[in-house]
Amino acid sequence: MWPFNRKGPSGFSSSSTAEEVTAGIDATGLTAIVTGASSGIGSETARVLALRGAHVVMGVRNLTAAKQVQQSILKDNPSAKLDAMELDLSSMESVKKFASQYKSSGRPLNILINNAGIMACPFTLSKDNIELQFATNHIGHFLLTNLLLDTMKKTSRQSKREGRIVNVSSEAHRLTYSEGIRFDKINDESSYHSWRAYGQSKLANILHANQLTTLLKEDGADITANSLHPGTIATNLFRHMGVANGIVNAIGRLVLKNVQQGAATTCYVALHPQVKGVSGKYFSDSNLSKTTSHGTDDDLAKKLWDFSMNLIKLRFQIPEIDRKCGYSAAKALLDSPLIPPPKRSPKACLWPHCHRATSGIGVETTRVLALRGVHVVMGVRNLAAAKDVKESILKEIPSAKVDAMELDLSSLESVKKFASEFNSSALPLNILINNAGIMACPFMLSKDNIELQFATNHLGHFLLTNLLLDTMKKTSHESKKEGRIVNLSSEAHRFTYSEGICFDKINDESSYSSWRAYGQSKLANMLHANELTRRLKEDGANITANSLHPGAITTNLFRHSGVVNGLVNAFGKIVFKNVPQGAATTCYVALHPQVKGVSGKYFADSNLSTPTSQGTDARLAKKLWDFSMNLIK
Repeated sequence: MWPFNRKGPSGFSSSSTAEEVTAGIDATGLTAIVTGASSGIGSETARVLALRGAHVVMGVRNLTAAKQVQQSILKDNPSAKLDAMELDLSSMESVKKFASQYKSSGRPLNILINNAGIMACPFTLSKDNIELQFATNHIGHFLLTNLLLDTMKKTSRQSKREGRIVNVSSEAHRLTYSEGIRFDKINDESSYHSWRAYGQSKLANILHANQLTTLLKEDGADITANSLHPGTIATNLFRHMGVANGIVNAIGRLVLKNVQQGAATTCYVALHPQVKGVSGKYFSDSNLSKTTSHGTDDDLAKKLWDFSMNLIKLRFQIPEIDRKCGYSAAKALLDSPLIPPPKRSPKACLWPHCHRATSGIGVETTRVLALRGVHVVMGVRNLAAAKDVKESILKEIPSAKVDAMELDLSSLESVKKFASEFNSSALPLNILINNAGIMACPFMLSKDNIELQFATNHLGHFLLTNLLLDTMKKTSHESKKEGRIVNLSSEAHRFTYSEGICFDKINDESSYSSWRAYGQSKLANMLHANELTRRLKEDGANITANSLHPGAITTNLFRHSGVVNGLVNAFGKIVFKNVPQGAATTCYVALHPQVKGVSGKYFADSNLSTPTSQGTDARLAKKLWDFSMNLIK
């Protein structure tokens, strides 16, 4: 943590650990709820609170993981009081159930730590039809707090001890949208930005605590509400990315925190006597800190409170809705799904995109293919973004041929519709680039009830390729030109589950690892190309199928993380690629004469590369093909 370890007025610094900031504090007799306590700083917070004598209830999605945390804590601290209850903050129904069960237990509640959250995920709607980061990071905690507030008030009255509500926010609140909270665009996918949406949800955590402070003071309740930034934690950086992991973490440890340091501010605000009576404040490094002007905007805090309350009331059809601030916007979220934009017509080379793939190497690949005379069709979820890409390319290359069609790779129905429309157009198809993907997202199921990364990164492309194969065969036969199928895999295929593909556990949330599931999907891309090669050769088709690693790209690293962004990117440029370099291998495999006749191979840095033994396992490839075929049937 050098050089940012100077002690603040509290006597603690960014280097202080959770144990250090709570040393000598007796929390015996206190009961605390910690959401998201099955991993990371949540589990460390639970451990330290239990170490100080508090009875900790872990609100978690994964009870199996929580049990492992509980056993680990009890091994070191046999007297620890720990319980776990199921809680999915992205579902209002689950939050209601948790709160009801907790209140029915008759337990007191002194401390509520709203810690759980998701970060910078692709655009997704929650079960309640609300953008997932806003729903999980803010609305779930907002509802939970409201439902448990009477219990906290009763506990503080009877125990004569101050109650404390702690919202784990982030410095990312500084990187929200310009208006702070986009009340009328919470569910607007066309303008969605994964990091700004994360910043919006973290700003909401701060504003929630501030407005709650106002209401608690008016009510005369002996309960405080504060928010905090836990710090960026080195151990979560690129932990499955080989050499890059070592380099980035070596640098990161100069300025970033370990888990013990990351949990310090939460434990400080939850337990320390210095924070007694302090409410509506923002903490960092176990000291008071300053937010943006948005973070201290009382009008914005009030507007968010009303907007959030209306969302909850509308969801559960509670009468007496306050129709002032935020009502119409809140109602619109729950009344109807997003309306997809109109479709456009396709032509010759398909470049499937997904989520934010209308940026970065996706745009560069489209631009370069068009520059070389290829007629490119972008298969995208976001047609508005694709239109911007097309206009940008046409401005530089007026003769470019670029079109877009709507395609959601996470939906088999969308894939079938896309393929049907393309095949019905009778257009040729020489090159299919299976690029779309999502990375290391929290456990979610696709519309077809399949784990989302496997569904989007592999199964959608598997189905798309199968449905377009006849068109490619016809095109190669009539044009006498080799067709090429290019699967964008990743070096992350090296970090899949031990068995490679967990055929019997694809949807097993209890054993889910976001990064290993990503690696599994990238291994699947490789195996798909390999088995496809075998089948194409048996069929005598003049089509090749290869996979590749595009490379880690500097511009995607910490691009919204202030000082850390500058430090990491400064060093990252030594080992990572810029966008034009990132698109190079895709364009090379798709177009270069050197690749003519080469099939079933894995490329990196525009050269042949060597995958893991699982990546060349013909039996595993065949098993995956049959498994995938059964899923799409």
